[in-house]
Amino acid sequence: MTDERPRATQVAPSPDTAGEPLPADVSPPAGGSRIGRVLRVQETGIVLVLVVIVALVAVGHPRFVSSQSLTNLGQQSAFFGIMALGVVFLLAMRELDLSVGSNYSVCTIVTAVLARDGLNPWLAAVLGVLLGAALGALNGALANRFKLPVIIISLGTLSAYRGITQVVSHSSPVGGQPVESSFYRWLGATPFGIPSIIYLFVVLCALLTFVFRSTRFGYAVRAVGSNEEAARLTGYPIARVRLIVLTLLGALSGLSGVFTLAYFGAADPGVGTGYELTVIAAAIIGGTGLAGGAGSVPGALIGALLISVIVGGLTQLGVPADWGQLVTGGVIVIAVGFDAVVRRRNRAGARA
Repeated sequence: MTDERPRATQVAPSPDTAGEPLPADVSPPAGGSRIGRVLRVQETGIVLVLVVIVALVAVGHPRFVSSQSLTNLGQQSAFFGIMALGVVFLLAMRELDLSVGSNYSVCTIVTAVLARDGLNPWLAAVLGVLLGAALGALNGALANRFKLPVIIISLGTLSAYRGITQVVSHSSPVGGQPVESSFYRWLGATPFGIPSIIYLFVVLCALLTFVFRSTRFGYAVRAVGSNEEAARLTGYPIARVRLIVLTLLGALSGLSGVFTLAYFGAADPGVGTGYELTVIAAAIIGGTGLAGGAGSVPGALIGALLISVIVGGLTQLGVPADWGQLVTGGVIVIAVGFDAVVRRRNRAGARA
């Protein structure tokens, strides 16, 4: 597993990075076989697990690997996986947001109500995404103002945002959508047999991977998570970085909600229930540890796929859907334990 944790105790000598912590060297050593270098890639392990599970289920249920089945699994994972991409940034800062599922629900319902009541669906969608960003920013502003961990603030906003959903929807599904609008035909379309949200999922993964790994902002996120006090002393605006990350996560929640509405043409107030843990699970399973300072955006995408495959595989095997959460929880425990073991071995190797 590659560790992208910045070393917060070193200072770069160049003018461009003066006063900033140097990132860890993540390049593979010059020696070693090609297979060895591949196995050092952070996402390789989770990909192998995904392939093995798909193969095992397909042995008894060949239709599980049909194009339609795989497309459905990809779509299911995209609905919450888009948010998991943003959770990587938050976990890399050693923060957690438990209100992300409620934010997603609010944005979906509000967008549906606005479109139903006559507002242009495209404008309603823009407002839905902006609402998600605003709710995420509210979490960040409250955490910064009261100097509390985001998880504490989000315990309250989780219920508050869910309450807004119930009030706006009157605790009933919101239908009556102008499905003839180009908004529903385009965003809810399936070009080449693949739902639009899957294309969005892949594009966002590529974009956010670049931001996380190759920009000053991504560097700042990892530096804060690696050693917050050292980052503060070297001049990083920690409060601003936290606010931007939570705003990004909120916008991703709104964007996913908008695409959810476009595909289904209706919205249910219960949508997104449980997503707050599912998105965290996807990020952790994908290789973003709770220790902060490092993460994997592609890993979150793969983690989301793995969760959908596990739940879908259990269904194919005739296991009640309720067992899906139990198995997912077990996978999280294994992933966290494995991450801890790898980190200890890396530290031991560095000292040797």
